[in-house]
Amino acid sequence: MKDFSVNQNDQSKYDVIIIGAGPAGLECARQLRDSKLSVLLVEKNKTIGPKICAGGLTNLTSGFGIPNALTRSFPLQNLFINDRKYEITLVHPLKTITRLEFGQYQLEKIVDSKNITILINTVVSEIKDDRVITLDNKTFKYKYLVGADGANSIVRKHLKLRSNFYNGLYYDIPKVTDDLVWLMDPKLLKTGYIWMFPHKHYTNIGVYYNPVLVSAKSAKEVLEKFIVDRDMIFSPKDIKGAQLNYNYEGYKFNNIYLAGEAAGLVSRATGEGISFALISGKEIAKKILNPEHKMTELRKIIKIKHRQERMLKVLDSFPIFHNIFLRISAILLKYKWFQIYIGT
Repeated sequence: MKDFSVNQNDQSKYDVIIIGAGPAGLECARQLRDSKLSVLLVEKNKTIGPKICAGGLTNLTSGFGIPNALTRSFPLQNLFINDRKYEITLVHPLKTITRLEFGQYQLEKIVDSKNITILINTVVSEIKDDRVITLDNKTFKYKYLVGADGANSIVRKHLKLRSNFYNGLYYDIPKVTDDLVWLMDPKLLKTGYIWMFPHKHYTNIGVYYNPVLVSAKSAKEVLEKFIVDRDMIFSPKDIKGAQLNYNYEGYKFNNIYLAGEAAGLVSRATGEGISFALISGKEIAKKILNPEHKMTELRKIIKIKHRQERMLKVLDSFPIFHNIFLRISAILLKYKWFQIYIGT
């Protein structure tokens, strides 16, 4: 882990202030590296990287050069719909990565940048039209502000945008496994699912669910039964959970931009967020550098997000057909064209 400390210098005016050093904020900063713009990256935590996240990487992240040494790769997906198993081979394998390692990898790309200042352990408490104010009462002015500060973004709240949430709960199990598993049980989880993502030194097992349709208690019970049924050991106190904001209402609001989950760029259908974060962070930086930039990559992932969510809307509208729809989807997932269509 990179050991560094960055303190506020005498500068209080920046061309670009980025709030949040997750995948979106770090990628945005990387794209602005060595430009003529002064950049301030503000992170509330002491360490850059860790976040409550399953750490799944789809093919949408392939253009970002994430080293294979940091990931595990799984072309074979074991999909269970109720008790029926489907084996699906992805053209582009799903990969897993720990958020600490990923964040530190991204940090290495910018930590020595002359035009980028990084503030860690710094909480932004208030936003004005041309400045941000921190909890310790420091003020920084900006020309452009990028909100990359997650589901409960203060920048999003400043813009008075509504958020909608799905929830995720998970355990990191010490046992290292080799099978990547998805389990869907419409009777218990409605449009949610259980996942099992093997990492290098542990296995991440969790449940993704709509809190309007499934209670946290019920979701937790389904998750823990899944773990016990596989003869794995967990401690209830080690459960982790987070909300995922999927309500996208735009990325640009005059001189303020939203990236990643702060923008609602999470797939409501799958919970995927890392790829959306990276692409939106990259595209926003390019837009700041060149106002004529067409945002082609961002439009592509928004199209995929809407496509996935239209499919989910069908499930929500006709719950009696959940099993049939899921089984048809499982069969279609064996084909490359369908994998591309839904963005796997």
